[in-house]
Amino acid sequence: MLNHKVSKAVRLAIAFGAASSAAFTSTVFAAEDGAKKVERIEVTGSRIKRTDMEGAMPVSSFSLEDIKATGVPTLEQFVEQLPIISGGSYGSSTNNGGTGFVSMNLRGLGDDRTLVLLNGRRFSGDISVIPMAAIARVDVLRDGASTIYGSDAIAGVVNFITTKDYSGTEIEFRYQETSEGDGETDSISFVTGVEGDKGNLILSVGYDKREAIYGSQRDFSSCPYFERDTNDDGVNDETFCAGSSRTTPSSFSLSDGTRGTFMKADDGSARPLTAEDRYNYASSSILYQPRESYNIFAAGRYELLDSDFTTVEFFSENMFTHRTSEQQMAPTATFWGMTVPESHPDNTMGQDVSATRRLTETGGRNWQRDVYEYLITSGFQGELDNGWFWDVSYGVNHRRQNIEEDGRVHQERITNLVNKETCAADELCSAAVAGTPNGVWNPFEKDTLTKAMQDYVIVPLTNTTISEDTQLQFNLTGDSGDFELPAGAVAWAVGYEHLSTSYRNIKDGAAGLGQIYGVAAGGAEGKYNTEAAYVEVNIPLLADLPFAERLDLTVATRRTDVSTIEDAETTSKVALEWRPNSELLVRANYSEGFRTPGIVDMFRPRTQSANTYSDPCVDFATSESATLRANCLADGLPLDWEQTNRQSGSWIGGSPDLGPEKSESVSLGVVWSPEFIEGFSMTLDYYDIAIEEVIGELGIGTIAAECYNSENFSSPMCAQIKGPQAYGASGNGPRRDSTDSLSGVDLATQNLGFFDSEGVDFDFEYKLAALSGDIRFKLSGTYLLDHTHLEAEGLTASDLLGKYGNDVANGGRGAFNKVRANFRTSYSQDDWGLSHTIQYQSAVDDFAPADSNLSNSVDAMMYHDVSGYYHAHDNLSLSFGITNLLDQDPEYVTNGDNRMLIRVHRLTGRQYFAKATFKF
Repeated sequence: MLNHKVSKAVRLAIAFGAASSAAFTSTVFAAEDGAKKVERIEVTGSRIKRTDMEGAMPVSSFSLEDIKATGVPTLEQFVEQLPIISGGSYGSSTNNGGTGFVSMNLRGLGDDRTLVLLNGRRFSGDISVIPMAAIARVDVLRDGASTIYGSDAIAGVVNFITTKDYSGTEIEFRYQETSEGDGETDSISFVTGVEGDKGNLILSVGYDKREAIYGSQRDFSSCPYFERDTNDDGVNDETFCAGSSRTTPSSFSLSDGTRGTFMKADDGSARPLTAEDRYNYASSSILYQPRESYNIFAAGRYELLDSDFTTVEFFSENMFTHRTSEQQMAPTATFWGMTVPESHPDNTMGQDVSATRRLTETGGRNWQRDVYEYLITSGFQGELDNGWFWDVSYGVNHRRQNIEEDGRVHQERITNLVNKETCAADELCSAAVAGTPNGVWNPFEKDTLTKAMQDYVIVPLTNTTISEDTQLQFNLTGDSGDFELPAGAVAWAVGYEHLSTSYRNIKDGAAGLGQIYGVAAGGAEGKYNTEAAYVEVNIPLLADLPFAERLDLTVATRRTDVSTIEDAETTSKVALEWRPNSELLVRANYSEGFRTPGIVDMFRPRTQSANTYSDPCVDFATSESATLRANCLADGLPLDWEQTNRQSGSWIGGSPDLGPEKSESVSLGVVWSPEFIEGFSMTLDYYDIAIEEVIGELGIGTIAAECYNSENFSSPMCAQIKGPQAYGASGNGPRRDSTDSLSGVDLATQNLGFFDSEGVDFDFEYKLAALSGDIRFKLSGTYLLDHTHLEAEGLTASDLLGKYGNDVANGGRGAFNKVRANFRTSYSQDDWGLSHTIQYQSAVDDFAPADSNLSNSVDAMMYHDVSGYYHAHDNLSLSFGITNLLDQDPEYVTNGDNRMLIRVHRLTGRQYFAKATFKF
């Protein structure tokens, strides 16, 4: 019977390890004939130690060798290519709005609903700080697991598992650059380990540096493209390089009520703004963020006691990372509409004007981010004499981010520069304009903002955020021992956790003045505690019967008490595993989940933002809605109005009154490894996830559409448009600024509507011996059946299946492809091997298309990556490869971020890499 279990486990390891690849967190077993003991393992998604690798929870596992074979230099690039990633993700390609924080957006449900673990314990979630050199495996649980792990495990769990046993030393050098000769990445890693009779020590040190790629270095990002209709048929058919209406020399609006944006003509009169006047803000922005990081990982374990009662082993895992990254965007402007009085000597309009001058003389806005993160976890673990396992641990995950900002403008001071009276009353202003022709700054000419003026109005800032999580955890797992059901012993696990989460945002003193445009005046801080207890039980129902080699039922429940939520949350799970025979596994799960509002969701300070949106009043004369036409006319817009500025002045920020999200998920799967097809295995898993009270931000497009399509602006959404006066900007009415863009839109986090996501994960693998070597084919992916989102009560639910558009779960624009899949072919022989991977994303259409748009769809995308390796010597291995072999550029879309889906498609082009690994 025992040997049969071992044999079955070995077959499952071979069959399922390549298919859905169940996760395990320790050395599994010795599968030798006559084996007397099968070591119990802990599977990701369950706390119960078990002898079978494949269980009821669908888990994909990727070894370090799997990751390295893809040719990616970082874990970030690896996880971005997983088929289960959907929507829009934050990473190195996100400059405007990105922070260098790299997250995972499983199933397009938002990175806040994906729980990140390090060795089975909660982690901050920033994948960029995890050292690849210390990784043994990455497990992706494709199902909800709040009952086991608590809050956030709604869309799934990603468990980064570090090396436990390592003996020897390894040094690895790696270099990568694009086919354009930029984006260079250098990295070096060092791993060493020693083992003794009672324990081991592992040390990993890594360093990597990546150079920036700027928008000007790629044709598709070198300019903000606009569209025009050259055939007068109502459909745009041509793109042209344009840009922002915040220009240099200054554009302006008139105070006499004349609509439009103007420039100063040669004769001193006002002329309409043209495409040639617009400012190209894209070329000076970063397309691919530079980063530099240092990391140290050290882990060890030592046996303290081996008595008749229990063993006791001390363990400790410690990680420190320092990462720097940089964002750069175009120079700031007087976005609020700086008033240049009629008395200004260079104002020849005969009236006050609201000027939006781009401060090109300053060079640009820059954010230098220094992130220091450390994780210290220590504890004890052991096995009681009755076979029960226990562990207790305490961990601290501390993260400090310092942001040096440059290029911000002091709103009051720059207004002083154009007003002789207020400037004369300010000694510093008088000194700044000394020597100018008229004793005042002239915003209507280029290169007039002198160094002295810049020193007066540009304010460098330092912003610091500190977050810390502590986790006390106790787990006990075992079985019923001699008391067995007819099908075997009942296995169980119980545990307790105490979590503490804190957040503090410390603003620079200059920001406290409240005069730095786009920067909140005050900081924020908050803290909450969580206590949780769980129990999990596995009940064997049938065993060794016809059509029921094994039938197991697993039930679990968890009670969680969060200090910021009035009522404790109880979640439960039921799972069924049925093995009709040794070749087939059928599994089913039902689980409840919840998500506590994150510390940032609740306490993030209010900050000004410039979100891109499509205005409902564009060319509103052609609209069939009389209400829309009336409301747009009420704003004073002309019938043929065009949106000259696609960005809206808005606020983002947290809300301490948020409630938790709640979810239900169902999955049903089959794993098949037929003996009559040697080397073949397959996995199919159906999932259905429903989330209510979704925590998020309303999109500006939604707010605008609902407001302007309601009679006399009666929609409650209209209350979220506070207007230019509240935003500190000049305006053309109660809702629009001087460029006629919506202004003062409140996008604070709140509990909104629901998400429903349904689909099928698939995994097929076939391995055979041929051509004097081994050939392996593997196809894995997700087929999306439904992805419905209700943004807020009272609105119409949106079907996002096969669409791209505003990703309310993760920000920016995302794509919800019907099919995302990777197909990999590899060949290996003795000391060398080759592989080819195709990453496929099916076509998507604009969720909110317009007939006049040049592009309302994106064709199917296929990226080809090739790599190879050669073991030149026992101590030397060489690897090489090319990613994005066909140099695929992101496709042009009208409603994209800078006409692209920058959080979906690859932006760097073709990349080459080479790697040398030395082992001692």
